[in-house]
Amino acid sequence: MNNKVKMAIKSVPVVSGIAKGLNRTVGITFRHAVRYPSMRELNVKLVNSLQKLNDANDMRIWYFGVPIHQNLGDQAQKFVIEKWLENNYPMAEIIKIPSQAFNAGTRRVIRIIKKFIQPNDLIVMQSGHTMDGLHDDETPHRLASTCFPDNRIIFFPTSIRFNSKRGKELDRKAIGSHVNTLFLARDAVSAQIARDLYPRLDVRLYPDVVTSLIGKYSFDNQREGVLLCARNDGEKLYSYAAIDKLASALSGLCDVSRTDTTVKWDGIDLDSHDAWTGIEGVIESYSQKCVIVTDRYHGTIFARIAGTPVVVLKTNDHKVVSGAKWFTDAGDKGIVVADNLEEVPGLVSDFMKRFPDGVSAPAFAADYYDGLKSVIEEM
Repeated sequence: MNNKVKMAIKSVPVVSGIAKGLNRTVGITFRHAVRYPSMRELNVKLVNSLQKLNDANDMRIWYFGVPIHQNLGDQAQKFVIEKWLENNYPMAEIIKIPSQAFNAGTRRVIRIIKKFIQPNDLIVMQSGHTMDGLHDDETPHRLASTCFPDNRIIFFPTSIRFNSKRGKELDRKAIGSHVNTLFLARDAVSAQIARDLYPRLDVRLYPDVVTSLIGKYSFDNQREGVLLCARNDGEKLYSYAAIDKLASALSGLCDVSRTDTTVKWDGIDLDSHDAWTGIEGVIESYSQKCVIVTDRYHGTIFARIAGTPVVVLKTNDHKVVSGAKWFTDAGDKGIVVADNLEEVPGLVSDFMKRFPDGVSAPAFAADYYDGLKSVIEEM
């Protein structure tokens, strides 16, 4: 399917949602078949690296679901999680396991991990919207839960919205059986789903890990214009035509730039310092705008890290709006959720008048992550 057809499908939210559902069910077998050769290469590299491990006296942290795709939000989560682990467990060796590499040869990988894993080792799961019954990360979610019953498992803040009844039941049986699991839910809706689905697990409500960067940056850039950061996937609520109309309306107020939080990294190693510098560069670019308008959750978070007011657009699920509630509950004056697109220009104009130099966000996540190690050590 060429890009023009894809864009035409994506331009209608209802059709986009149906297409997404078909893609995640009927198309999943075909997609895995197409991707398998590259996944197998990743699996061989993973297996080779695991086979080089030695018996260790210090603990290891087995980090599953490490993202190898180009989404800025997921990459930011990875870097912040790694930094938190390094700061709190400085003697631990972190073993990173991407899901695509794991899924192309699960038995082999599990067999090697069983050879080296110790009872005190931690198993960590990548944060994000990774629990839908069909996500690539679901395979390691389930197998880690069933294959390593004696190890502590920590799901960093996760959003839940199931696209598969079968996948949901598989999760219930596997993940729900591992009682030594700390499940950090990224929003109240996901927390309630997790408590209902996994009654034996310790489920806690935690903000997205990237919000822990709020208060750690200070910018003094000149601010000009509005940045419209809109998604291009099945989670979008508004059509491309509606977003185009919004951009036109905003252009009557000031210059409007457009982007998304999925970018091309031009061959940069996603685990490198250059990649992290690139993420910081995006955050700084947000500090050069008067207002951000976005339906991306990490677009929202980047804006508030940068001290830039943000108007949040609704999506077709709870993730972004529920995520915005963390900010509003903390008394953040620089964020508002738009009920519809028609009111967005007025909200933007109001922010530009009230906060011409930006407005800082409360560092509400600090207490959560400062105390997380104590929660883990009590498991």
